[in-house]
Amino acid sequence: MNAAPPVNGLHGLGQTAPRGATRRTIPFDYSFQFILKPQPGLVQNSTITVSTEGSFTVLSIGYGVVPKVSPIKFGLATKPVPPPPIFLLATSQSPPFLNTPFGSIVAALGEALGEPPQQSVPTLPLGPRTATVLRDGIRLNPTFVEQILTAFGGSAFDAKILAEAFQTVAAPPDGIQFKYALFDDGTGREFQSEPILNTAGLGSADGKRPFRYFARPIEFAPHARIRMEITQISEFQGDLHVTLHGYKTLGGVGTPTDVSQARMRRTRR
Repeated sequence: MNAAPPVNGLHGLGQTAPRGATRRTIPFDYSFQFILKPQPGLVQNSTITVSTEGSFTVLSIGYGVVPKVSPIKFGLATKPVPPPPIFLLATSQSPPFLNTPFGSIVAALGEALGEPPQQSVPTLPLGPRTATVLRDGIRLNPTFVEQILTAFGGSAFDAKILAEAFQTVAAPPDGIQFKYALFDDGTGREFQSEPILNTAGLGSADGKRPFRYFARPIEFAPHARIRMEITQISEFQGDLHVTLHGYKTLGGVGTPTDVSQARMRRTRR
């Protein structure tokens, strides 16, 4: 005796629909986009509306980020850093940090960012933007890196190279942290007890599990309004893209893809 065929009401991707079924599925993704700013605690919302042609079933959720930092090119400080006071040289105390060779580079960075270090306030020599750039990193300007490395062997520096010898580096994408929450505004349904930390729910943006499968697929009806809320934690600046991966089910009753209605219209003709 032959076993009865399995019954599945989703008819999702990779599944065979029963004979006579007029509904079919097509792969489809919906995407949210957020412009992240260096403002921890900033809350943003984005809403998408499911089209009228069929319901949308979500299988997984993923994300990616694009840093939005224009490289800042700078050279050596335009103003020479004054030598340490005589009384400091006569004691066992170390000279101020900005009087060291690397300190002059930091001073030039501060000038390029409009935050020149204040020698009169030694306890707070760096501006907030300068401190952020130093946390993210600086590097030799890729345009002149070969000339700069060659110059260490005794070659002379060109004036333009001196003026643009260094460049800021964008924050690494894996340093971004935010909380996210998903809602169905039509039904008022929430899909989490509270906002979820991205590294806990989605993984990191460096390619190590930057998405997750839902425990069960979520189906949204045509015209449904899907809302995502993002709360920034880090000071990352750039574009955040969050994508719902799934499929559309076409041929539903009352939708533009309803096959039975199309047949009725052809019959009346």
